[in-house]
Amino acid sequence: MSATSDFVLAQPLFCHHDHHISYADLDAQRESFGYDSLLSYATADLATAEGPRAPQGPMTRERIERLWPKMRLTGYGRAVSLGCRELFGLEFAPENFEAISEALQTALAGRTAAEVCAHFVAEKARNLWTIHDYIDDRYGYLPSASALNPHLYPNSYRFTLRLDHLLDIADDAPIAEIEAFTGRSAHSLDQLLQRLNEVVTTFLATGKLAAIKIAVAYLRDLSVSEPTRHEAENAFNRIRNRTLAWGGLRQDKAAVDATTSRALSDFLLHALMGRASDEDLPVQVHTGYLEGNWRPLDGTQALRLLPLFGRYRDVRFDVFHGSWPLTAEMGAIAKTYPNVWIDMCWLWAMNPGQAAQALSQWLDCLPFNKIFAYGADTWLPWGNVGYSLLAKQGVARVLEEKISSGVMSQADAREVAEAIMLRNGLEFYGPE
Repeated sequence: MSATSDFVLAQPLFCHHDHHISYADLDAQRESFGYDSLLSYATADLATAEGPRAPQGPMTRERIERLWPKMRLTGYGRAVSLGCRELFGLEFAPENFEAISEALQTALAGRTAAEVCAHFVAEKARNLWTIHDYIDDRYGYLPSASALNPHLYPNSYRFTLRLDHLLDIADDAPIAEIEAFTGRSAHSLDQLLQRLNEVVTTFLATGKLAAIKIAVAYLRDLSVSEPTRHEAENAFNRIRNRTLAWGGLRQDKAAVDATTSRALSDFLLHALMGRASDEDLPVQVHTGYLEGNWRPLDGTQALRLLPLFGRYRDVRFDVFHGSWPLTAEMGAIAKTYPNVWIDMCWLWAMNPGQAAQALSQWLDCLPFNKIFAYGADTWLPWGNVGYSLLAKQGVARVLEEKISSGVMSQADAREVAEAIMLRNGLEFYGPE
C-alpha cells in the first residue's frame, strides 16, 4: 500500500447516516444474529441476480448459497466481504457460514449492547460520530423519539427528526400521532403548525437533534409547490372531516387525492424549512436511488429541489447519496448553491466505481469542505466495518490518482482526506 492509502485507512470517520437498532432491540435479537446479518443491502443484489419469478418469502440459505457467487463483486457484496475478513479473518462464502455465525456470536457474548456498539462502530469501524436516522413503525410517525431516551444509543450519536408521512399526508394518522406526542389537539391548520413547532422544540431541548431529515422520495416525488394557505386549509379540512360526504361521496381512508393533499404536505414542509432557518438547523434530504428492488427512479433527482435551495438560502442542506446515479448534476448543484453540501453516505456501496469517479470530479469543481465522504447507512453495528473500509479504499484511490497526476501533493491529499472524512462533518454539525 502507498503512504496515502496507509494514511486514509488509519483515519477516523464522521458517519453522516445510519439506522442502527437500539440497545434494547439488539439485546432482544442477539441470539438470532448469524452470517446472514452481515448481508445488509446485499439482499437487494441477491434478488436482482435471481431475476423475476423468485420464490416468495425471506431469502433462504439455499438461495443465498446459489446467488452469492453471482453478486459478490458488486459494491454491496464487496462491503460484506471486507467486513467479514476484517472482523473474523474469514471469506464470506457458503462453506464458512457456520464459522461466521459462530465468530459473530463469540464477539457478542459477554458484551453489553453498549459494549457491542463501541466494539464494532468506534473501535473496528473508527466511526467517531454518527448521525442517526431510526425507522421503526412501532414508534409511529415520530420514530426519532428514540432521541429522547439517553439509554438507547451511544453518546456519540446525534439524531434526525423525520416526518415523512406528514409530508405525504392522505389521512389524519400523522396528525393524530403529533397530537399524541404533544398531548394537545390540532383542530385547525394553525393549531397543527403550533403542534409541529412544539415537536421541533421538544427535540431541540434534548441537545441531540442534528438535523431535520426529509426522505419523502420513498413516498412521492421531490418537487415542492408553493401552495396558498387556502389550498392547505382545504386539504386539512377534508382530512380532519373525512366522514363527511364531500361532493356526495364519503371516504374514510385516503380522504384526499394526491393533488389536494400535496398542498397541505408542501405547506407543512415550508413550515419546517422556516423553522430550520430560525434555528440554523441543517436539513438532510434523500435524493437519487432508493433502497431495495422495484423502486421508482423518476422524481428523486436533486434537480427537483432547486426551488427549495433557492428560497431557503440560509438553510444548510446535506444532500444524500450524491443523488446517484445523477452525480454530475449533483456537482453542478453544489457548485451553484452555496447552501448545498454533497453527502456520499451509502454511495460507496451502491456503486464504488462511480463513487470514485464522482469524488474525483467533485474535487475538481468544488471546495473540498463541501463534501462528506462517508455514511454507512446500515442497521447493525458490525455492518459499519465493511462499509467504512469500502469508503476508505475508494477515497485512497482517488487521492492517489490526484497525486500521480500532479493535481495534489501528499500534504494536499492528507488535508483533503481529513476534511472529507471527519472535519467537514464536525464543522457542519458541531456535535461536540
